[in-house]
Amino acid sequence: MPQPIFEVRNLAVAVNDMDAARHRPEHGVMIEPYGPALPYGWVEAVRDVSFEVAPGEVLAVVGESGSGKTLSVMGSLGLLGIGAKVARGTVIFDGAQIRPTKELAERRQRRFRRRVMKRERFMEESLDDDWRRVMGTEVGVLFQNALGGWNPVSIIGDQAGETLDEHTELSLAEIEERVLDSLGEVQLPKASKFVAYPDELSRGQAQRAMLAAALVKGPRLLVADEPLTGLDAGVAASILNLIREMQSRRKMAMIFITHDLAQVAALATRVAIMYGGRIVEVGEVGTVFRNPLHPYTEGLLGALPRPGVTRLHPIEGDVPKITDVPVDRCALIERCSYATDVCTAALPRLVAADASRAVACFRSDEFELRGI
Repeated sequence: MPQPIFEVRNLAVAVNDMDAARHRPEHGVMIEPYGPALPYGWVEAVRDVSFEVAPGEVLAVVGESGSGKTLSVMGSLGLLGIGAKVARGTVIFDGAQIRPTKELAERRQRRFRRRVMKRERFMEESLDDDWRRVMGTEVGVLFQNALGGWNPVSIIGDQAGETLDEHTELSLAEIEERVLDSLGEVQLPKASKFVAYPDELSRGQAQRAMLAAALVKGPRLLVADEPLTGLDAGVAASILNLIREMQSRRKMAMIFITHDLAQVAALATRVAIMYGGRIVEVGEVGTVFRNPLHPYTEGLLGALPRPGVTRLHPIEGDVPKITDVPVDRCALIERCSYATDVCTAALPRLVAADASRAVACFRSDEFELRGI
C-alpha cells in the first residue's frame, strides 16, 4: 500500500451534553486532553478512532445516522461546530503533524474556561499556520448541505476563489480564470454561475459549484460528507459519477462519508464501518462486502436491496444516542443476535484479522456471516 497522505491516530471527540453527564456519572468526569481539563458536561462521543488514506485511494466511512462518522472526519480536519471538540488524537498530513499541538490546545482551553465562566458563546481560536496552509491549499471539502454551505450575500465566483486569494500570490484575473475553468469542469455554465448568488442555484447546481470550489486549489485530499443527500436519483448519480471521474483523473486521496452502501460499492477502495463512536470493521470494499467479519456489517449488508433477494434482513432495534453508548462493553449487544456473556465482559478493540483487515468483535472467528 502506498504511503498514506492523511493519517488520524487515536482520535476522541467530545460533545457538550449536560443531560448525558447528569444521568451517566462515568461520562461526567473531566476530560484531560492536553493541559487543564474541560468542564463538567463534556462527553466523549467518538473514541479511539484511527484511519488513513493514501493518494489515489477512496476511503468510505459508513454507518447509520448517529454513529459518529461526521464527528470523526470533521474533527480530524478541525471543522467541528460549537458544542463539539477534539479531546485528544494526532492528525498527520504528508508525514507532518498538523494538529493538535500541545501549546495550541492549552490556549484554546484557557479561552474556553473564560468563556464558560462568563456564560458567553465559545468560539475556537484559529488553528496554527500548518493547519491553515493544509486546509487552504491541500484539502477540499464537500459539505452535506450544499445550499447552506455558501454565504448567501456573496457571488459564487468570489467565494470559490477565496482560498486562492488567501494562500497564493495569484492575481485576481488569474484566480477568476481558474474558478471559471473549475466551473466548466463540473459542467456548470461558466459566466452565468460565476456571478450567481447561492439562492439562484438548484441543490444539484450548488453541489457542483461546491465541488468546483474544492477542486480549484488542486487539493491532494478531497473529503465528501454525504454530498448526495437530498438530491433526485438522477442528479445524485450524475454527481457521483463526476466525483469519481475527478478523483480518478487527479489521483486524489478521498474520504467519502455516507450511509449508502451502493455508493460505497461504486466509488470506494476501502471501507471503515462505524457504530457507537468507534470503527468496528475496516478493509477493502470487495472483501468486506463478500465476507463481513462484524455482525453490524452483516446487518448493514442485509438491509441492502439487490437483484435476486426477495427478503431483506435489517438490523433490529434503534441506534443508541452516541453519548449513551457503553464504554465498558460492546455497544451492539442489544441489537446483535450473536451476543454472549463474553460481549458484556469488556470493550472489544479493533485488531488485525489479516494483513488488510481489522475488526472489533470477540467472536469474529467463530462464525461465518452473510455477505453479498
